[in-house]
Amino acid sequence: MTEQEQAADRPRHGVGTIVTHPQFGRGRIVGYEGASYAIAFGGGEVKRVAFFYADLTVLETQGDPDLDRVKQAMREVLGDYGWIDAALEMSSRWHGGTLVMHPGSINTQSKEVPLDMFFKKLIGVREKLRVLEQKINNHKSLSPEEKVDLEGYISRCYGSLTTFNVLFASKEQGFSGTGKKAGGE
Repeated sequence: MTEQEQAADRPRHGVGTIVTHPQFGRGRIVGYEGASYAIAFGGGEVKRVAFFYADLTVLETQGDPDLDRVKQAMREVLGDYGWIDAALEMSSRWHGGTLVMHPGSINTQSKEVPLDMFFKKLIGVREKLRVLEQKINNHKSLSPEEKVDLEGYISRCYGSLTTFNVLFASKEQGFSGTGKKAGGE
């Protein structure tokens, strides 16, 4: 493999870098998938753009591409085996808190769930959605139209989960959806 081919296989920009694309506009690199950037554009829509795409303009540089790839790989492995430490992602103001569900029926008892446990389950859902998204993108027998259709469902799942973003320590760790208003689907 030539040096130029190897360079096309590696990211040049880190996660968090703000870029512009001639067709999709302004976006932020949120990860890597294969030989492509995963870039969140307006409304939370994530598109894949090849590392070697020449018309991607950098507005603000963030992160280290090599370190970001290692971090992403570690998150995937830890998420696959359930070893993600959700306590690091949850805002400290919620530690020790309780989610209380009051039923609409008088004859039914309320349910309390420790927020730490609820948050770990929420993180697990997020990690499984990410794995599903990667498997769809790398699936060899799905057409591009089928991939886009399935990615739309995943984006709407993320959108439905934005209610819980208040639990995250930082905005970047939370969910982002399609940008539609509630009930707009």
